[in-house]
Amino acid sequence: MIGKLIIIGVIVAAATAFFMPGISNVIPNFPSLEAISDRVLPDPKSENQYLPSSQDEMKPLGLDQVDPKHIKKEIHTGQVFAKSDEKCKISVPSLAETINGKKELTHVLDLEECPYEIGQAVVITKLEATEDVSMPVSSLSSITVDSHPTPDYYNIQLTSSHKGNDVLISYNDTSGNTIGVVVTLRNSDKEIFSGQFASSKFEALVNDVPNTPHIIEMIVEHSVYGTLYASVYAPADSQDSIISGIFTKS
Repeated sequence: MIGKLIIIGVIVAAATAFFMPGISNVIPNFPSLEAISDRVLPDPKSENQYLPSSQDEMKPLGLDQVDPKHIKKEIHTGQVFAKSDEKCKISVPSLAETINGKKELTHVLDLEECPYEIGQAVVITKLEATEDVSMPVSSLSSITVDSHPTPDYYNIQLTSSHKGNDVLISYNDTSGNTIGVVVTLRNSDKEIFSGQFASSKFEALVNDVPNTPHIIEMIVEHSVYGTLYASVYAPADSQDSIISGIFTKS
């Protein structure tokens, strides 16, 4: 679909190293800002007085049209983890929120008319109007979803293989430049596994993982790329599946 799509977001997380150019999708997720534009008052000394009508008032602008000094911009990486009837769910761990005192494993976006495939990494751009914005805007916040460009660290792979209640975590850096990796696997209740590895290639088998949503996260120290972050989000009932992870610089 060319152009922008409007969708309603909910939130969760994950990522991949397989990318392709895509279509931009906009997700406004806040009510419109009620703003009143300034009116020109008549000058009693002027013969040609003009009072603007409602048709002359400024129409609300999209957040991407507003002066950047009035916009807070955030860039996040997400990954498609489910798709059905052209609708998909996207995991965005860095957008995870604390709800009723409990932090989400990941933030999940529901995207209508999704052009992306399961496992594909996407770029999430979040815009928020600041409190000092003076012009009418169509919404206080919006989220745009675009395909992720191919990163320079394409040679690093993370996969999570699920067989029953066992999860096999596999890491492979074909460049051989990995210094160390910290791995954690957790669900909403607890940390199920954690480990440190000093190798460019390793596997870790985690037994008896509950059949609930869980997330695998890695912090990679690399002699060429510096510090990389990776994640794999696995929804419930993900047994007998293989999920590729995504890597980001932040």
